[in-house]
Amino acid sequence: MIVSMSGGAFAATQILNVRHWTAPDHTRVVFDLDAQTHYSYSTDNNLLTIEFYGAVCHPSVPLAMSVGKPGIQKIDFTGLADKLIVRMFLDDHSKTQVFKLKKFLDKPDRLVVDIYLKQAGEEKPVPQAPVMPAFTRVIVIDPGHGGEDPGAVGRRGTYEKDVVLAISREIKKSIDAMNGYRAILTRDGDYYVSFNRRLQIASEANASLFISIHADAARNRQARGSSVYCLSTGGATTEAARLLANNENLSDVIGGVANGESNNESDQIILNMFQTHTINLSKTFASTLIDQVGKVHYLKYDTYQEAPFRVLKLLDIPAVLFETAYLSNLEEEQLLKSRAFHRRIASAVAASVESFFSGGAVIASAGSAVSSVIRAPVAERSEEEIRAVKTTVYRVQRGDTLFSIARKFDTRVSTILQLNSMKISDKLYANQRLRVPAGDVADTSVRPTKTYVVRKGDTLYSLARSHSITVAELRRLNNMTASDVLLTGQRIKLPQ
Repeated sequence: MIVSMSGGAFAATQILNVRHWTAPDHTRVVFDLDAQTHYSYSTDNNLLTIEFYGAVCHPSVPLAMSVGKPGIQKIDFTGLADKLIVRMFLDDHSKTQVFKLKKFLDKPDRLVVDIYLKQAGEEKPVPQAPVMPAFTRVIVIDPGHGGEDPGAVGRRGTYEKDVVLAISREIKKSIDAMNGYRAILTRDGDYYVSFNRRLQIASEANASLFISIHADAARNRQARGSSVYCLSTGGATTEAARLLANNENLSDVIGGVANGESNNESDQIILNMFQTHTINLSKTFASTLIDQVGKVHYLKYDTYQEAPFRVLKLLDIPAVLFETAYLSNLEEEQLLKSRAFHRRIASAVAASVESFFSGGAVIASAGSAVSSVIRAPVAERSEEEIRAVKTTVYRVQRGDTLFSIARKFDTRVSTILQLNSMKISDKLYANQRLRVPAGDVADTSVRPTKTYVVRKGDTLYSLARSHSITVAELRRLNNMTASDVLLTGQRIKLPQ
């Protein structure tokens, strides 16, 4: 087979570098070029020949190199008067894909060769996967970026792709140690996985939850803290969230995906119909994750943010994007390289997963019959204990879950169920009246208040926690909306 591709006018193009790495299903070879060039390629059994017209090798590139990666043995260069011939000696492969990538950001023009490896089933019997108990939940942990796409780069040269992989491995260990849970990684090495493939892995695993792990960066070197993001089918919560989503959504371009695969647009009407409920579940988990992470690290936002992240477009699997810390902050860059920090983050993620699935994530819809149950059985109080509980009436708000209501009143989901003679499978509706324990939630309306001047590093979450009230109560006390943020020097009311 011979294929010719045009890449611009004939010019004396240089091959600046040759790089390669291996993913589970293919080995990638990348030729860095100082400009676009004409090329053609042909395949003949285990020989792939590429002809670069009007091109030469940079003196630093050896004319023969041993690769020794799965699917490829070596690469030889032969220079002729009008072209450069590259011979790639392959083995044990099923197919090859050759495509060009234009210059983008700090990436030069590139020619990419993907050598797909023979799958186990082509010549060997497929190994049988271990049989898991029926109740095992699969949690997909997605280390962002990888391979060609380093993600953010710290001031000391730390790559986001490396630290998020290390954190993700620790998260997997923590989740695998929990009874009834199993975690899988979308990548377990330094290679790029396309958005489509990441989502496909989650779907094929019949995952119960998808968590994409990242490390943030900002021009403001003082910016710090963890944050959690959910998918928005419309705009973004803030301009910062929009810019972050725009940046993360470029990964397929930077990482290198053949034309066509990166187009992942879905019909918006279908997307909205199927994802509204999944997004509600994602928000519930995001709130749980924020609570747990806030115990081990500073939070940039005390509530989840929303933006149109492509990697979260799973129709029926709750998904969040977790920015663990800021690589652009020198102190947090050091934290991100610390295994102790990795373990603290992993512990918080595992705790949030367990809390989400055992706490009763029943989403309150706006009068519709849509609800979902994600929980395991919980221990109940005795009838005598329930009768002794003083109660008040709470009106369910849109977006409430049994878990969030129980947390607001410092009680257990099982207690709310018993007080209201409910089953966990019963639907929760907006404006529904529930009996809840009285006196377990701070009544800020009758407590004396004091004026507090916001300091650098304060968050609504940290202030609420230090004054034994909820963030919602703190907002009500100060007539703040969910989109309001704290400003250094701002005067607010706090309970005395």
